[in-house]
Formats: sequence, structure tokens, C-alpha cells
Amino acid sequence: MEKKNTTRRRITAVSVALATLALTQSTATAVNDPSANKIASILDGLTAHPETVTEGIERTTYSSASSDLVVRVAVIDPDMGAISLGSTFGTAVGVKETTTAMLDTVGTTGNDAPYVGVNSSFSVAAKDQEADGDAIREERSIPMMLSVQEDVIQGASCRRGQNAVVLQHGRPHFTRITTSIEITSDKKTPGTTDDVKRTVDGLNRYPGWIPFCQQESSDRALPAERDATGKVLYYKDENGRALKSGPYYEDDSEIVVFTSAYGQKTPYPEHTPFVAADNAEGVEVAVDKDGYVIAVKPTRGGMDIPPNGKVLQGIGLTQADGGAKWLTENVEVGTKLSYAQSAKDIGFTDETTDDEDIPLNPAYPSVDVINGTHQLMRNGEVVATVSSNTGLDPRTAIGVDGWGRTILVAVTAKAQDRLGVPIYDLAKIMEDLGAVDALNLDGGGSTTFVVDGEVKNILADEVDGKGVERPVYDSVYAGRGGYALPATAN
Repeated sequence: MEKKNTTRRRITAVSVALATLALTQSTATAVNDPSANKIASILDGLTAHPETVTEGIERTTYSSASSDLVVRVAVIDPDMGAISLGSTFGTAVGVKETTTAMLDTVGTTGNDAPYVGVNSSFSVAAKDQEADGDAIREERSIPMMLSVQEDVIQGASCRRGQNAVVLQHGRPHFTRITTSIEITSDKKTPGTTDDVKRTVDGLNRYPGWIPFCQQESSDRALPAERDATGKVLYYKDENGRALKSGPYYEDDSEIVVFTSAYGQKTPYPEHTPFVAADNAEGVEVAVDKDGYVIAVKPTRGGMDIPPNGKVLQGIGLTQADGGAKWLTENVEVGTKLSYAQSAKDIGFTDETTDDEDIPLNPAYPSVDVINGTHQLMRNGEVVATVSSNTGLDPRTAIGVDGWGRTILVAVTAKAQDRLGVPIYDLAKIMEDLGAVDALNLDGGGSTTFVVDGEVKNILADEVDGKGVERPVYDSVYAGRGGYALPATAN
């Protein structure tokens, strides 16, 4: 049987009535026929052990006596039950928690707890490293890339867009997202909300230190050691020290906003030795829920975030575009700061004619967005390459099939070990499961597969020979609620 390859129209998520439910599913309408796969996945050598979790959620464990790997799968079908699909960062954006702890925060009673969930987005894991290169773990939760929770942007996207999944009304939409944040001060003309504008450089992260990707065109990449072909061998910090991770960028003229969901006092300078800009002096401004400045501090760090308000940290006192300079000149106690956030669905091509704004309205929270790195499948075809991240690491993935069913996958070792598959093999697993769109999520020691509040997989991190959950940034889950309405093709 020949696999269908249907041309499909990309539709953005919308936060309105259930009548628009068909617009919020993945753009996939082709049905991937696993029998048409030309290259075997590891599922071909494993035995399926299916089990019903609840109406609309089936979990299957793939294993065999001869394999050291176990593949755990949850298929979530909102056509068959009242099931919601969402993500959570737990108690606060700035507090790393285990996946099970995060899922415990969903709902108001034990009866509201999610049925299934996995770890989700990427975040900053280390603030420094030991002499031998081992990571010194980050004590705060820092979104490395795009994050939207209940219609509020909590982490800014990469400048050129971010591979992401929009979760809304029980179905996922796979695309690329850009974000934009702008503040406006009325200091020069009180009551005039369009007086002086300034772009916000980042959200809920350390000013000066930008992990993984540029968020502004002015962000400077840390140096790298390259081979004769130009391939990056490793990145280096400000002092030429080799880094095991990266890339990192720096910007010494930023304004970073900490939202009320951050859940901690604002961070002090000199957090990481990776970038000198992290040490920059700056100012700090507290804004109440109505947008009025209630405190201005000539240093940064240690400030409480007002309930439903924000704190702005600025660095760069002398640069023409310095964030601290802008705040010093345009903000004082009593100033009204208007805050405008936007997210745009830009799809997977460079065409801009069909780019769509995603309506974000915190008064009617319906949109969550989680980030990922490698695209695994798009439009029914494997797009990951054989050379994509060949490490044998535990993996977590999310996909969708042509009927709009969400597929959550965790690939881990059978026994206590850090073992998994390369990215390409993960993509082949998703293809075998019938996915048409799929995205790689955070993996390694973060990979966690939870059913009814219990971790079902072997955990790669261990203490005294026993697997332990790694605290992560957020998780994605299927829970109670939603509407059992049929998916309709775009």
C-alpha cells in the first residue's frame, strides 16, 4: 500500500469556541501506513503489551527478552473520551520539579490528576562544570527556549522560530513559533500608553546569558573550536575553557522580564562563568498587576515579584541600546508600563504569506506551547537524518497521527542504565506507530513516563544504584476534561 502524501494547509491555533476545534489539531490529514515503511524500527523486534488506561487512552509497552530497550507508548484519542491535553510547569516557572510532582499540581483533587504524562521542554540544566567537565546543575528552572502556559509567554523563542507543539482543545499542532514582547512607558507623557517603546530581550532567564539560540540579532555567540570542515567540536567560554554543552550567546544590554509565575526572588549577577555579560551591573523595576511601577532599585537581584505583576531587570548602563539605560531614563515610581505579548505560527517554510498570530488572552487560558529540538516526522515523512544526534540516550517524543490522536513515547533501558536510541531511530519508531508529525522532547536523565501518578520507566539518573527522577522544566499530560468531539480534516 502506498503511503499517502497529501498537501495540507497550515492552520494556527485559536482560543475561541469548540466550533474551531478542527483548526487546532495538527495540520496532518494524511494517514501514515506503517506497512509501507521501508526501514525497520526497533519495534519490529519487540512484543506489544497493550493496556487501557481509561476511555480514549491506550498505553502499550514494547519489550522482549532479547532487547535491552523498552518502548512505552500512550495513544490519546479525544474522540473516545472526555480528555484534555495540556502542559504544566508545576508550582512555578523558576522551580525545577520532577514530572510526577508537576502532575500532582494539576487539578484541585486527586480525582483531577492526569492519566498519563511525560517530561517535556528543554531547559538550562547546568550553570557551570567541574574541572573534568561534569555538569554543576542549575538550581533554578530556566526555560531554554519557547514556553507558553495558559496563554502567557513564559520563555522567548529563538529569533528564527522554534520547533514547537501548540496544545489546545485536546489536540496538538506541530509547527514553528516566534514570540515578541514589547513594553511601553508613559513617563514622558503620563497617560499616553504609546509614549516610548522597548523590545524585551528575554523572559524568566538570567540577563546577559542566552542558552541554545539567539533571541535577538545582537546576541553574540561564544567562540567554538572547529575541525577542518568547519564542524563545531566544542564551544568555549569567555576564558577559553572547553564546554561540554552549548551553544551559548551573550548580550550585555538586555531587558529581561520575570513574570509572576517565576515563583522565586529575582536572580543576582555572577551566576555563571560562561559569559561575562552575566556579571553586568544593572537596575530592577517592580510592576504591579495594573502595570504601574511600584519600586525602582539601582542594583539587580533579590526582589520579590508582585502578585500578578512583573519585575524587569536591565543591564547595560552605557550602551546606546542598554536595557538599564532605557529603564533609568524612562521609568520611575508611578510610571505606567504597558506590556504586549504575541506569538506567531510561522510553519516550516520561509514563506510569510500564511504566518498567523496565535491569539493569547490570559483571561481565557487555552493555549500551551512546548518546545523541542529535532523534528522527527513532518507530513507523514521521516525528516530526521541518520546523522542527527547519534547518541544512545533515553528519548522522549510527542507525535500525532492522521486521526488527531496524540502519541507520547519514552524509550529507555530495561534495567538500570543510561541507554536509548539515536534520533533517527526514534523517528522510525514514531513512523511505525503511525505518526504523521512528531517532535523530539528533552531526553537523557529527563525521560520520564508517568501513568496514574507512577513512573513506569527505568530512570537514567541514579543515586546509590537506584533510579531517581530528574527535576525538569515542564511536562505534557492527558487529563480529565475536554470534549469527545470528532476530528475533522483541514
